Amino acid sequence: MGGSNRPGPVIKLAAVIYSEKPAQVSQVAALQHESPEPGNGASPFELANESAYLHWRAEKLRLRASLPATRVFELGDGLLDTGVRADLAEQLDAFGFFVWQSSAELSETGLLNFNQQFGLHRIDANIGAGEHAVTCLQVVAADDKRSRYIPYSNRGLNWHTDGYYNAPQQRIRAFCLYCVNPAAEGGDSFLFDQELLYILLRDQNPELIAALMAADALSIPANEAQGEVIREVEQGPVFSAGLTGKRLHMRYSTRPKNIIWKQQPELLQALELIKQILNEHEGRVELKLQRKQGVLTNNVLHGRTAFSDGEIPRLMYRARYYDEIDFSALAHTGAVS
Repeated sequence: MGGSNRPGPVIKLAAVIYSEKPAQVSQVAALQHESPEPGNGASPFELANESAYLHWRAEKLRLRASLPATRVFELGDGLLDTGVRADLAEQLDAFGFFVWQSSAELSETGLLNFNQQFGLHRIDANIGAGEHAVTCLQVVAADDKRSRYIPYSNRGLNWHTDGYYNAPQQRIRAFCLYCVNPAAEGGDSFLFDQELLYILLRDQNPELIAALMAADALSIPANEAQGEVIREVEQGPVFSAGLTGKRLHMRYSTRPKNIIWKQQPELLQALELIKQILNEHEGRVELKLQRKQGVLTNNVLHGRTAFSDGEIPRLMYRARYYDEIDFSALAHTGAVS
C-alpha cells in the first residue's frame, strides 16, 4: 500500500509537491510497450481495438511516470489560460484527477461556475443535495433523513465510484470535492485511477475485462424507505467506454450489502484481483484537502478515512455531473447565480 501523500503548501503551477516512489515508476516503466499508431478514432477500451489500446496505454504510462500525482494548481477566478489548461489536461490524463486551490473561498455557486470551465453543466441533484444541487458533506443529526447514509457521518468510506447505483442516463462521469473546512483529525481521501486499474487487469487477462464489461455484471437492488421506492433496480457493466469513448467509466463498490455480482468465474476472479490491487498497488494516492483546496476527477475510485471534528466541523462541497470533463469547453461558460 502506498504511503500518505498529502498536499503541502501551494506552489504555483508546475511545482512538484509530491513525487511518486521510484518503485512505482519502475513498475510502470516495466509495463510499457512501444507505442504503435493509434486506431482510427476507436476507443482503446474496446477489446477489439488492440492498436488503439497499446497507443493509449503507452501514452498514459509515460505521463504517469513523468508527473507528480498531487501537485496543487493555484487557480484564480477568471478563465484559465492555454498553458494552465494544457497542464491540467495532462494531469487528468495521467491520474484521472487534479488538485487545485482557489484564491478565495468559493460559495456553492462559485464552485459550479468554476466547474463549468470544464464542460460540466448537467449536475446530479441527488436526494442529499441543496438548492443548487451541490451536496454539503458533513455530520448530520440522527433525526436527519440523510443520517442513514455514511457520507453524512464521520465514518470511513471504502472504495467506490460515485453513482454506481444510478440509471444509465445518469451515470456520474465527473465529480468535484471542495474543502470548506477540514476535519481536526482524519478525513483523508484515497484515490485510484480506474484507467490504471483497467491496464493492470487487461494485461493480466483480457477475459477479465470482457467479464467486467458484461451488461449484467453488477446489479443494485431497489432503494426503498418506509414503503417508498426511491430508486429502481439498476443493472449494468462495471467498465464501459465513456460518452466519447476516450474516457473509461466504472461502476464499483466494495460494500457487501445491496450489491449483486454476476456469478461468473472470470468476473469473480476479476473482483478478487481488483481488491488486491486497491489494497497493495502503489497507484493508490492519499491526500487530505485543506481549506480552499479541491479535487476534480473523472469519478475515479475513491474512499475516505474516518474522522473527528474540531471546534469547526468538517465541511466539503460535492458536485457530481453526468458530463465528462472537457477542456475544449473552457471558453464556453455561463455564470450560475
